[in-house]
Order: sequence, then structure tokens, then C-alpha cells
Amino acid sequence: MKHIMITGCSSGVGKATALLFSAKGYHVFAGVRREEDGQVLIALDSDQNIEPVLLDVTNREQLNEVVNKLEAQLEGHGLDALVNNAGIAKFVPLEFTSEADIRNIFEVNTMGPVLLTQALLPLLRKATGRIVFVGSIGGKIAFSFNGPYSISKFALTGYSDALRRELAPFGLKVSLLEPGSIDTSMPEKVREETDAAINELSPEARSYYESDLRSYAETLPVSKQYAATPEQAAKVIAHAVESPRPRAKYLVTPDARSIAFFNWLLPDRLFDPLLRKMTEWSRLLS
Repeated sequence: MKHIMITGCSSGVGKATALLFSAKGYHVFAGVRREEDGQVLIALDSDQNIEPVLLDVTNREQLNEVVNKLEAQLEGHGLDALVNNAGIAKFVPLEFTSEADIRNIFEVNTMGPVLLTQALLPLLRKATGRIVFVGSIGGKIAFSFNGPYSISKFALTGYSDALRRELAPFGLKVSLLEPGSIDTSMPEKVREETDAAINELSPEARSYYESDLRSYAETLPVSKQYAATPEQAAKVIAHAVESPRPRAKYLVTPDARSIAFFNWLLPDRLFDPLLRKMTEWSRLLS
């Protein structure tokens, strides 16, 4: 039996990926933040290959406990794959983003994957395993009001690139997913948090940004209309884990591929207004 560790399995892409690899016969260590989320996974897992582990990637004590658990169980085999999927987003103007918010997003989206990967590399070396990072098109192109998120995802892209090149001589392959819209609960959560963020802004900040922030939030239902499903994203992760020649990067969704193409084609002075216009068009369709 092969063994895989996946973070962020409480919902969305992480849950779909855990169930897919269980169906494929892998022993799945599924990182969840609450015990009840683990019980839900077990109930859904008809193949009974999922082992939930409590893991908040910002909690160093939990991270060490998970690493110790895997080292004890996989000492003779090693870890066949690590999928760093856990992530959070908060959309606010950079001018008024708190230090605490920036640090928290960076801790979850960047430092968590970095530290977990470092800790599990000895087990991954033993099995000549695969490493997959779930990044974002926001780690290639920074959109208005997702500055803190993009900072963390750009950093994750840089880490993935450097790690891929460093580990290539040893036969360990590293892949990065760069999805756009995926049909999960995150858009609704972001929309609620955007309303809360607007209420927290000072009168000066609201005078600058409230209109554009609300316009952005109105585009989220449209994003879901052409989003990929978590199951589709999970299949891409499976390709990165199992293909003899996995890609270094996967632009998972149609919107990510389109935006990346125009970003490649156009100079910034033309691409920036196009991106803003695309947001306006999305709002009109909502």
C-alpha cells in the first residue's frame, strides 16, 4: 500500500483528494482541524483507507505530532506523496491590511507548507515520493484586493520552483497547481468576510475602497458559474502524484488559463485595465 499525506481535508479540494486517493488504494493521512471533520471523512470513505490527523499547519505542536506519527508508522517504507493543500484567503485593500492578517495568511499559505515539507522530506526521500503544492493563479497574477493572499501564494510559487530544482537530482518531483475558480465554500466565506472587512474600515478607508470592494464581492457568484469542481482539481493532483512525467505547474481551470494567456501576451500597461474591465463585466453578469 502506498501512503500519502494531504493537508486541508475538512472540505473542498482536500476532502475530494483524500476520497479519491482512498479509492485508489492509498493509505491517506488526512489533515483536518477538527475531530468532527475527520469523522465525516471516515463516514464518506467507503474504502476505509483514510486516517484523519489533527493538523492546523500554523500549530507547531500539532505539526510535530503529525510528523512523529508518520515517522513511527512509515519508518520501513517512507511517504509516497505529500499534498500541501491547506490555505486561507482574505480580500482587503493592502493600504489598510493589518500586520496580524498578513502574518496569519502567510503562516497558513506559505510557512505551513514550507515547514511540513522540510519535516517530511526524509520520509519522502525514502520512497522517492512526490510533493504537490496547491497554489493559485493569484500566485502568478496579483488581483486587486487579494494582495495578502497573493503575497503568500507568490512566495509559495518561489518555494516550489526552488525546491523542484534542488530535489530533481535525487529523483523527487515537485508540482504546483495554479487554479482559478473552484466551486467550494470559499467564495461564500470570502464574501461574508469582505462585508465584515468593510465594516472594520475607517471612514477614510471606506471612502476610498468600499465601492470597489463591494463590486468585487458581487463577482463571486459569477466565478462559481465557470468554476472547476473539487473532484476535477483532485484528478489533476492525482496526475501530479502518479504520472511518470508530471508537469512542474498546472493551470487547472479555464479562467486561470485565459488570464495567464493575456498576462503573457500583453504588457502590464494594457493588461491592468483589461483585468479591471473583466471584473466589471463579471459584475454585470451577476
